Amino acid sequence: MMRLVSTAGLALCLPLMAQAQSPADNDLVKAVTLQDMKDLATREGHKVGEPLQSGVGISAEDTDGLKYIIRGAACSDADACVGLEVMVMYFGAHDPDFANTINQRYSAIKATSTDGTLLLSRYLILDEGQSRDNLRINLRNTLAIASQVQNGADFQSTASDSMGPGAPPAPVAKAGLNFGDDTGDYANDGSCDDARFIVDGDDWTYQRAHALRDASDCEKLYSEGSLTLYFDFGTNSGEYRDDGTCDDSRFTGSGRSILQTDSHVLRDADDCIKAYRAGTIERP
Repeated sequence: MMRLVSTAGLALCLPLMAQAQSPADNDLVKAVTLQDMKDLATREGHKVGEPLQSGVGISAEDTDGLKYIIRGAACSDADACVGLEVMVMYFGAHDPDFANTINQRYSAIKATSTDGTLLLSRYLILDEGQSRDNLRINLRNTLAIASQVQNGADFQSTASDSMGPGAPPAPVAKAGLNFGDDTGDYANDGSCDDARFIVDGDDWTYQRAHALRDASDCEKLYSEGSLTLYFDFGTNSGEYRDDGTCDDSRFTGSGRSILQTDSHVLRDADDCIKAYRAGTIERP
């Protein structure tokens, strides 16, 4: 299992909490300071550590115990930074092939592997302006993907042996998984027809059509360890949900909306499920 550790100079001092008043969510941000980074974490209910010893940034921990770093880039002498990066590091046997597999699945982050260290990062350019609410959404999405990578990598912690060229993406392990219902034509026949659990599910129309429609069969086999979940639609919590187009930027195809940001990753489930069943989008 991957283990998140702090390198020298990044040790958390968790009792410290920023108490300053936070600006409005719709304020347009063109540069961030150290206090802005603290506000970003504390408004999510996260614990904030000491500032980084090198550069402008903080270490922090979310409510699930996932530790991460927020670091500024392109900073002025006044420590106002026009770039912002969120980073999560895992130490272990993680080779470049594993990092490339993550990059193929999740367009919202960048994964790199150096000497076994896996770095997941999300970089934001601020000089054209972004709202504070959008910064928070990007932080949430980055940590959500990092959590999925951590859980999924338990199946392939020695990536060099099991993930050669052309291998399927690392499986996703998700507690409380939504299996859907039993409305499919082949429900309760002892086999799982849901394309989310099938490596080449995109290639078969009936497997697409039965996504989230063969719950009893898939849940039984998943609980027995016979199935792996290869991708997840997430929730239906996005601003543009239920508008008839899939806003999740992980997917491609004619059923994808023109939205170019990553703000709806794992947040437009119903639209994306319908498009996927119809064959108008390809899964990540």
